[in-house]
Amino acid sequence: MTTPIYVGGVDISARAGLLLGAASTGLSYQPNLLSRGTRDQAMISGVAAATAFGWGTTAHSFLRSTADRLPLSNRSTTGRIVTGLLVDASAAAAGTAVLRAVPAREHESNRRALIRLAATGATAAGAAGVGADLLEFRRDRPGGRLATLLAALATSGAAYAATRPRHTASGSIVEGDGRAHENVHREVSAPQAIGSGVVITLALIGAARGESALSAGLSRASAAVLGGSPQDHRALGRLGSFGALAGLGWLAVAAVNHKLSTAGDDVEVANTQAPDLVEVTGSPASRIPWSDQSRESSRWLATVLRPDAITEVMGEPARQPIRVYASLDCATTPEERAALLLAEIDRTDALSRSVFALFSPTGSGYVNYVACETLEYLTRGDCASAAIQYSVLPSALSLTKVPYATAQTRMVVNGVVERLMAIPDKKRPKFVMFGESLGSQVSQEMFRGQGMTGPTGIGLEAAVWIGTPVSTDWRYELWGDRPIAEAPRPGPGPAYLPRAIRDWSALPDEQRRDVRFLFLQNGDDPVPKFGRGLAWKRPDWLGPDDTRPPGAPKGTRWMPITTFFTTFLDLQNALAPTPGVFDEGGHDYRRETPEAVRTVFDLEASDEQMGRVQEALRHNELRWETERLWRAAKATPTPERERAEQAVLAKVEGWTGEKTDRATVEQIVLGDSRHAVGRQS
Repeated sequence: MTTPIYVGGVDISARAGLLLGAASTGLSYQPNLLSRGTRDQAMISGVAAATAFGWGTTAHSFLRSTADRLPLSNRSTTGRIVTGLLVDASAAAAGTAVLRAVPAREHESNRRALIRLAATGATAAGAAGVGADLLEFRRDRPGGRLATLLAALATSGAAYAATRPRHTASGSIVEGDGRAHENVHREVSAPQAIGSGVVITLALIGAARGESALSAGLSRASAAVLGGSPQDHRALGRLGSFGALAGLGWLAVAAVNHKLSTAGDDVEVANTQAPDLVEVTGSPASRIPWSDQSRESSRWLATVLRPDAITEVMGEPARQPIRVYASLDCATTPEERAALLLAEIDRTDALSRSVFALFSPTGSGYVNYVACETLEYLTRGDCASAAIQYSVLPSALSLTKVPYATAQTRMVVNGVVERLMAIPDKKRPKFVMFGESLGSQVSQEMFRGQGMTGPTGIGLEAAVWIGTPVSTDWRYELWGDRPIAEAPRPGPGPAYLPRAIRDWSALPDEQRRDVRFLFLQNGDDPVPKFGRGLAWKRPDWLGPDDTRPPGAPKGTRWMPITTFFTTFLDLQNALAPTPGVFDEGGHDYRRETPEAVRTVFDLEASDEQMGRVQEALRHNELRWETERLWRAAKATPTPERERAEQAVLAKVEGWTGEKTDRATVEQIVLGDSRHAVGRQS
């Protein structure tokens, strides 16, 4: 068997991986759903380069092994190069032929997608191998390392040029006004991007040299154990080095997850005092003590609207709304937790109100206060809201909790339905539901396999779900085989599943009034689009440009693994709201939620009243966020208190755009009687 030929300390398969990694680095600059900063781009480029390098090195080693077994490769070094060229070119041609014979289709099967993935991988490995073969002609000439570097940089530059950067746009850039509709618009610094690209390329060259040495060592070890020559086990060595690279990647992901896994179970300084209302969980009359509350449950319960605040906004008499919540720590089992929530519903006589709303919280336990406050304003306080917690971690880290949370929610729903059936028809409240993000999936999966008979069969009269995750089976069942290129019609039944908010806004008024189950989502929200399938299958929203739905990026090509990771980073950037400023974009639904609740829940309010509600919602949000930060700063030990307070002043000034001092912050925190909320200050 022949031995590997090195150019600049890198053998041919590692060189193929290097070129493929460089190409992927250039392609990684394509936009996705949301804007991203320089640091995000550097991480995406790193993942793209490492993934492509690992695949190119491993896959090409098999092509090289095939070429080495052909007769011509044993006659001379030149013959071996020519044989490698033929094998690599044949692999690239065969992969391309399969891709043309099996084009991507909307709603395609996993089998078809995997065939395309294999063909894509063969094409990429073969094409990179051709480049590596051509570089091998310089084996006896000086400057091998420089040639390798220049080839990698040229490949990266050509790949970037192929993305046609002037003709691409992120999904958050709305056609017409050219503005990025998201909470924070981020930009990549061109000098830093170029610098990071060079660094990544140099790192790839170093990795290629190290991988060559590692795979050679593993090949020799395999030969010593299994017999034969090291070259016979070169592919096995490649697999071993690829496994080591994957292991390092896994450790990096685990470290990031550990950093993000900060439990939200600590009550903030601003919310340490229990509510004084019998209508609220955690009050002295409640069976669930305030000491059992988490960060999110205490926030929601402490900020319940007061009747005078509702009256001032709506201009009509109001009652005290009811809010009940079963936090994660109030019981050790879902059965006990559900029983406690139902006991709170009974204690507060929640089902005697005109509307009873079950809120399905996000992974951290957060309940959408915009939806809840809108309900309290528009019912003039004649409503009850309930929620049950299943996790204190962010939704991205609570995905495994969905079956557990759905079963727990079903227990609550069964208990509520049992009680509703015992109430005469004319005295029953309107039963509605609201879910956000992972909470949408948790509440929707109760109806999996039941179509619209699921919610209507239990007497659920209306529901608003925002930002439903892509892995939600029930929503997928309702969508069926509709084409993503067309705005959907209402249905099935009283449901509506828009691709983006603009579909909902464009729906005629008479059709919008008939919708009772709304699946609202922003077109550039990564939550309804991020799933494990992105790693190996082109999503429907990245089909031909003329078929892409609102909010999908323009001109972007799907890349295995890289698109998955890019969309994951979009998740991290999807929600960074400015308190008191409501906009549409990413995972932010504050601007659209009040009107959606009013329409779908069929609640009465004039346009003038809705205008005041919108103003009050923004005022309340700014006040609560400021209060939490300010009280935490004032509780800071003396040496650091001044710095903490100044940081809050700077942050509030950034939110309001006005000069802010201590007196201004105190005024915001104290609020006024018109917008009084929660505890008496």
